[in-house]
Amino acid sequence: ALIARKKELLEKLKEKRIAVITQAVTQGLNPAAPMRDSGIPWLGQVPQHWKVPALKFRYNVELGKMLDEKRITGEHPVSYLRNVDVQWDKINYEDLPVMDITQDEYPRYTIKENDVLVCEGGEVGRSAVARAQEDVIGFQKAIHRLRAEVGDELPKFIYYTLLWAVNTGVFSVEGASTIAHLTADQLRRYRFPRPPRSEQVAIVANLDERVGQIKKMIKKVESAIDRLTEYRTALVTAATTGKIDVRNIKVSTQG
Repeated sequence: ALIARKKELLEKLKEKRIAVITQAVTQGLNPAAPMRDSGIPWLGQVPQHWKVPALKFRYNVELGKMLDEKRITGEHPVSYLRNVDVQWDKINYEDLPVMDITQDEYPRYTIKENDVLVCEGGEVGRSAVARAQEDVIGFQKAIHRLRAEVGDELPKFIYYTLLWAVNTGVFSVEGASTIAHLTADQLRRYRFPRPPRSEQVAIVANLDERVGQIKKMIKKVESAIDRLTEYRTALVTAATTGKIDVRNIKVSTQG
């Protein structure tokens, strides 16, 4: 019963997190801001002064390099990221595999600080923002790289936008929970809210704090569930192996 209640709390916290993000990235932080229809059915209204351009006008979208093991020469070894290396707000840079990426391919197939990496398949749209790396890092054809076209884009804002989009079914199609693969052309055409940079900065700061607090609460609840599960298992083991004396426990004969 305790585990069930903790799991219910966990779901409520996750719902709260998405609600907070949705409010911020689609309507902003000012509840009194005049609104207008975005012209996009799944988006609805946005603040009057916000724009809703296609992603292709904001970011350069590049799909990673296809891995062809038969053509690996080892002459231009570069560590590369796979789909599994890109988790929500987290990228694994350790123990990466290697493929050939020549220097003239670096602009197309390598990452740099503040690139937004988006999973093309699996959990479609799962994203993280790249941090600075000393070594050259490439990315495989299971990841899209979003690189801002202009300086007034804040990568962490588009990360939160994608987190909202994935969790509210923006990438769903024809009744399926999600599309099987998010092509570069599809991603470029999506129109997401774009507030002025100053608002993007304020929204990201607000979400970093509020979502961070909820994240800490989620971890505490998950830890409590793990401990309760272990305790339940220990009780069952102790009772079935004779470590607990159950001879005096009253057992109902009804039913």
